[in-house]
Amino acid sequence: MWSLSSRPLILALLLCSLAANGAGRPRVLTLPLQVRVARCGGKPVRREAWVKEHLEAARRVLAPQGIRLAATRDSFRPARCVLLDRAQRHALAEHVDPARVTVLVVERARDLELTSYDLMGVHWRYRGDDSRYQGRRWVILTARARPPVLAHELAHYLGLPHDPAGGNLMTPGPSAPIWRGSGAKPKPFAPLLTDAQGERLRAAVRRLLKGAAAAGAPLRGRPR
Repeated sequence: MWSLSSRPLILALLLCSLAANGAGRPRVLTLPLQVRVARCGGKPVRREAWVKEHLEAARRVLAPQGIRLAATRDSFRPARCVLLDRAQRHALAEHVDPARVTVLVVERARDLELTSYDLMGVHWRYRGDDSRYQGRRWVILTARARPPVLAHELAHYLGLPHDPAGGNLMTPGPSAPIWRGSGAKPKPFAPLLTDAQGERLRAAVRRLLKGAAAAGAPLRGRPR
């Protein structure tokens, strides 16, 4: 049993432990994000409050991994507000800022494999013929998306695949083939990351920021 005279020693040990934990905590990585909301029929497909809700949901998932989103928001006018094929997704490339991770909010995007289903979001890479847009990629978020979808698609952007076991942020979406097969099904979705997923995300953000800085065009953004 500790005596009264031991209290200063206990306090000192606790303070040392807290200092060590603070020193060992990974530094926060800031990921610049641009969220652009499509204007269709003269009005945005989603209001500011909706965008804020989705950003806050993504921050709640990423903050424990030491990743901070610095988001800017504006609007754009796409040629089409409903995306039905690959070419229409590729046509969004002109609205993507290569100096930020870009999220384009549109009215609808049809699943290209299960055409009876409308997606909530998708990570998309330009594979068209216009050399100006080669290498560009972005996140498409649709007006029917639920708040955790943004974090899920950002994780895809940063290189995380679906987890067939499920039970975390990378649980396959409703239109994934795994749900239609006869094998074991994933555990239900949960808005959290495993330790291994978190480590992969941090490594991906570091590479992204380092690559942008080396190219002389650092990712830019300001919190809002």
